[in-house]
Amino acid sequence: MLPPVTRDAQLINELYNVVLALAILTFLVVEGLLIYSIVRFRRRRADEMPEQVHGNRTLELVWTVVPAIVVAVIFALSVDTLGRMTARGTLSNPVAHVHAINDQEARRRVERAQPVDMVIEVIGRQWIWQYKYPGGDGVITNEELVVPANKNIRLDMTAADVIHAWWMPELGPMIYVNPGQMSYVWFNVPPGEYIGQCNVYCGVAHANMISRVKALPQAEFDEWYAKQAAATSTATRPGDPEAGKQLFMNSSCVACHYIEGTKAQGRVAPRELTRFATYPTIAQLDGFENNAENLARWLRDPQSVKPGTAMPNLNLKAQEIADLVAYLQTLK
Repeated sequence: MLPPVTRDAQLINELYNVVLALAILTFLVVEGLLIYSIVRFRRRRADEMPEQVHGNRTLELVWTVVPAIVVAVIFALSVDTLGRMTARGTLSNPVAHVHAINDQEARRRVERAQPVDMVIEVIGRQWIWQYKYPGGDGVITNEELVVPANKNIRLDMTAADVIHAWWMPELGPMIYVNPGQMSYVWFNVPPGEYIGQCNVYCGVAHANMISRVKALPQAEFDEWYAKQAAATSTATRPGDPEAGKQLFMNSSCVACHYIEGTKAQGRVAPRELTRFATYPTIAQLDGFENNAENLARWLRDPQSVKPGTAMPNLNLKAQEIADLVAYLQTLK
């Protein structure tokens, strides 16, 4: 296992080590008895019959009671660990793991569970995590969650499409993230970079749904956040096809779209993008002409153009949209 950096992860690691030790001990005992039985009770003559022990109450009690005790010990340790984990609250201050978004009482229990320095809204999509920062500056990231180190962070998580799961072994437990419900994750970590993986199969590009957390010292985080806020509010320059290509190839776009001769090998989207600029329409919508204005509108909010489309709103910045439009118009 990865070295734990939070109290929750440490508790899980300790429980894992106990279960692993019991599993190894059980394996050694069972295999030892099996080898002993093979040697001790092997047939030595063709007409020899081994001693029958069917109905031996002592043996039956032993192999019934001992496993029951082992399971009971593991169960008790698991319940104790669960009760002490921050992400589940405490026995004196229980927190719903998952609740309906409009359940205000559960929301209040969450807010009482642990004081926090920053609350970040997280949306799981096929196949990215989107992070919306507080403060009204419109800062949203898609590929990486950047947080101040040594601060209490809470993630308020929901899913936009199917069930996902947030799982970062170094930070704590695996948490289901369901559509129409809210899940919560608490952590406080030192400076560093941490990586995890969506732990529930969520479609063909499930393996690409990586979780990345970068914890920066407060001064470095403030500098990073200021740059993100400034970029969000800055007027766009003309689109750069090369920048658009780099953005496309290094984002979740490649999980769904196919462009011949590139790393974009997704087969989810109904049409290839290899010669996208030659298509008369966007998203196969009659009357929605394939031009820069309509393409920018599509990238800004696909659902407003074609309700029910599988393409999510990636909350792209204006400059990112301009660069993607410039790139996609080169595909002929």
